[in-house]
Amino acid sequence: MGQLNLFGEKDIEDIREEEISHKADSYTGLYALHKYWGKKPFNIMADFIGRYTNKGDIVLDPFLGSGVSITEAIFNGRKGFGIDINPSATFITEQILNKIDPRLLTAEFQRIEKDIKDKINSCYLVKRQNEHFIGQNYLWENNSLTEVRYSNGLRNRHCSEPFESDIELSRSFAKGEINKYYPKNIFFHNSRINTKSTQNISDLFTDRNLFALSLLYERISKIENENLLKMFLFCFTSSIGQTSKMVFVIRKRNKTKANYNTNTSEKKEIGSWVIGYWQPNDFFENNVWTCFETRFKKILKAKKDQFSLSLQYSSAIDFKELQESKDYLIINEPAQHILQEIPNNSIDYILSDPPHGNRIPYLELSMLWNGWLRKEVNYDDEIIISEAKDRNKTATNYNLLLSSVIKECFRVLKADRCFSLMFNSLDDDAWGNIIKTFHESGFDLLSIETIGYSANSVVQDNRKNGLQTDFIITYKKPSLITRKDKLKFVTLMDYPDSIIQIIELKKKGYKSFQIINRIITDFLTQNSFIKISELLRVIEYA
Repeated sequence: MGQLNLFGEKDIEDIREEEISHKADSYTGLYALHKYWGKKPFNIMADFIGRYTNKGDIVLDPFLGSGVSITEAIFNGRKGFGIDINPSATFITEQILNKIDPRLLTAEFQRIEKDIKDKINSCYLVKRQNEHFIGQNYLWENNSLTEVRYSNGLRNRHCSEPFESDIELSRSFAKGEINKYYPKNIFFHNSRINTKSTQNISDLFTDRNLFALSLLYERISKIENENLLKMFLFCFTSSIGQTSKMVFVIRKRNKTKANYNTNTSEKKEIGSWVIGYWQPNDFFENNVWTCFETRFKKILKAKKDQFSLSLQYSSAIDFKELQESKDYLIINEPAQHILQEIPNNSIDYILSDPPHGNRIPYLELSMLWNGWLRKEVNYDDEIIISEAKDRNKTATNYNLLLSSVIKECFRVLKADRCFSLMFNSLDDDAWGNIIKTFHESGFDLLSIETIGYSANSVVQDNRKNGLQTDFIITYKKPSLITRKDKLKFVTLMDYPDSIIQIIELKKKGYKSFQIINRIITDFLTQNSFIKISELLRVIEYA
């Protein structure tokens, strides 16, 4: 039928190194304090907010997630309005914004330390000859304790095979005998994230660590100052992943065990909880108090820096108060419900990273945090495609709910203002629906750009159902809405010359995502949409 001009006036050699439009900075300071799925680079969020808004404008994110969009809006003199169905998402964002006096944090930590540190560390007592040490890391291989790492509180650390006393101590804890709170929420069966309906949250921990966590949680729950209570719960949930059985073993990084007195030649490094609920056969059981204290020190440092800044901001109780006098509003509810309550033409800019089909089931992945926070979770209204069949979260349900949010966003957005959408999926249906909805709602396509991820982003998994970069597609709400031609769904087979170009690019060494980015961009700018699956097949066999 014809040839799409994939690269405009640019020579092919000029675009060889053009991988992404925006490079991500690494997460530091406040943004490194708590894990969250699909966290977006703060510097890129700030750039887009600066480009499309003015001081005092209201920035909306109907899918708040880790809160980077809203926090960057606030830190840059705008007003932030964040909505998310996930209690962990709103909780994390609120605590990142919490400009708490570090002296209060230090004083409360010292009280917690005095009350509970020795009780927790007694769970990890290591006896060697006539000396007592505190166990820090226990290596379990195929259900057997094979290595103990311990210290005397000083810089000297030791490593050895377990003694019988170490094994006996580890076996002296039983989940059924714990009389303090710990979450027993049952998982959905979802092989995608390694969960079964026969498992619950407590199964993610050894009995010893579950007991230690219950002691720590009980002590934190006694904090009377609500602001301090939330901040220490934030510290607690931020640290618990590293106390779980999901901390995998990194083997053979080098041949010596630095900082340990040992003759063992193979080094086994401590990994981390990355994504999903995979419990490897070999894992490290880490000291609960040490994990909590380590995380607290990072939080304290970041909060000292935050507290020293002159920037002041306050939260609103409703949207009217946000408009009139306050700086931010965060609501833990489904976006499709809350947006119906927002007036027409009241938002200056929308910047959002919605759920990408079935890539990341946020509520299921956040069950660990929500369980310990004792939060009620609305699974029914989540906009997601889940492989947990008993949830009935199908593509049809996802497309219907996401379309309703996009249409509400068009209504609440002011004329001549923009909506920047971040999206990453290999699902044809999800892509087609979201592009079609923007088109039919009345939005005009303004620009298409791509971003990378921060080097330590948790979303850097195996990329199943995802591209290696995100698209940022910016749409504008026109002041005068005219009838639009329908979005054309086309096939690459109708563009043989374009297929030849793809083959040539692949031979020249271009990466698949570079080719995908270019082709999708060119099709969309010409009011056409190509199936991702077809494009991938052409690239694969080129």
